[in-house]
Amino acid sequence: MRFSLNIDYPLEQMAQNRRRMEARQSYEYVDRVPVGFCLVPRYFAPIFGIPYGELFKDVETQYYWQLQFAKYRIENIPEDAYCCSPTIAVAPYFDNVIEAEAFGAEIFYPDDETLFSRPTIKTVEAMDRFQIPQPDAGLWGTVCEWRARMEELAGETRLTFNGREGRVVVGRLGLSGIGPNMIAVDLVGEDFYAWMLECPERCHVFMQKITRSLIQAQRQFEEIDPGPRASFGLAEDSAQVISPELFKEFVVPYDNMIYDAMDTGSADGRGMHMCGQSAHLHEALVNDLRITSFNLFGYQVPPEVAAKNLGGKALLTGNINPMLMRDGTRAEVRAAAREALDSLAACGGFMLADGANVCPGTPLENLAELTAAAQQKADELFQVCNDPCDCR
Repeated sequence: MRFSLNIDYPLEQMAQNRRRMEARQSYEYVDRVPVGFCLVPRYFAPIFGIPYGELFKDVETQYYWQLQFAKYRIENIPEDAYCCSPTIAVAPYFDNVIEAEAFGAEIFYPDDETLFSRPTIKTVEAMDRFQIPQPDAGLWGTVCEWRARMEELAGETRLTFNGREGRVVVGRLGLSGIGPNMIAVDLVGEDFYAWMLECPERCHVFMQKITRSLIQAQRQFEEIDPGPRASFGLAEDSAQVISPELFKEFVVPYDNMIYDAMDTGSADGRGMHMCGQSAHLHEALVNDLRITSFNLFGYQVPPEVAAKNLGGKALLTGNINPMLMRDGTRAEVRAAAREALDSLAACGGFMLADGANVCPGTPLENLAELTAAAQQKADELFQVCNDPCDCR
C-alpha cells in the first residue's frame, strides 16, 4: 500500500456519534445535543507547520494532508458529526473559489492565507456580455481530474481504526454550494448591490445565466459520477446585507431553481449557510426557500432569535463566536455554549457548533468546552426529570 494510516478511535464511540446524528434528523436526541465543528484545512496547516499553499501544489500532496488532518481531528477533537463510521472522507478542496474561478474571477493562491477571488466584471455592459462557461471550465475541470486521481489513491491506502479495517471514501462530484447571488457578488464586487437597484432587469439576466450554468455543471458532474447524492446546501453569505425585498427578488427565485434541480430526495435537501446578521431574512428562508437546515449560521444572530424564528422549522447548527472560541477563556466559551443550548436545545434538531468556521489557533481545550457544555446540559435535564417534585 502506498499510504497507511491507523487512527486511535473506538468503534463504540463512532456508533454513538451516528445515533446522535441520526436522531437529530428527526428533531430528537439520544442522550444530549450533538456537537460539530467547521474545521477546514486552514485550521490544520499551522498545527503541522506547513504553508497553506502546500495544499494546492498537486492532488497527491492534498490527498496526503487530508488524511493527516483527518487523523488529528478524530483523535484530538471531541465532536459527534465528523466520525460516525470507520471511514475518512476526502475530496478536492479549493476553499470557496471553485465556482468564482470557473466563471472567470481572478484567483490568488497565497502561501499564508486562504484562496480568494477578485472581481473581473467592472461595468454593466461587461455583465451584459457575460457568457456562461462550459461545465469543465477552470477549477470545475480540475476538480473532476483530482477526484478521479483521489479514487486511485484511496485504492492504494490502508486505513485502520485501532487495527480494524476502515476505508477512504471520495466525495461525490457536485457543486460546492456557493449560491448564485454570492457568485454574482464574487464576479462584480460590491457594485452588484447598487446595480440590483439601478438596472434590475439586466441583473436578472445575469443571475439567470449563472443559475443555468450551475445546473448545467451539476448535470455534467452527475454524468461523470452517477449515484445518489445526500443532503445539499447553499451559501449566500453576501445576501445578509440586503433587504428582505431584494432577497426575495434576487436570491429566492434562483436558489429555488438550484434546490429543485438538485432534488436529492433527502429530508435535508435544502440546507442554507449564511454568516452575519441574517434575522431579517429568516421569514424568507422558511416560507420562500423552505429550507430544511440552517447550517453554521452567523454568531451575530442571538440564539433566542434563531429559536423564535427557525426553531422546529429547520435543523439548526451554530453559533458560537469563532473569535471567542479562539481568544476567550474556557469559562467564557462554556458560558456562550450554555446560552445557545438554553435557547435552542428545546427546539429539537439542534447541533452545537461554531458560527461560523473555527479560526486557526483555537485551543483544543476551548473546542472541548462545547462538548462539555452539551453534556452538562443533558446531565441537568436528567436530574430534573428524576426529581419527583418536578415530574408530577
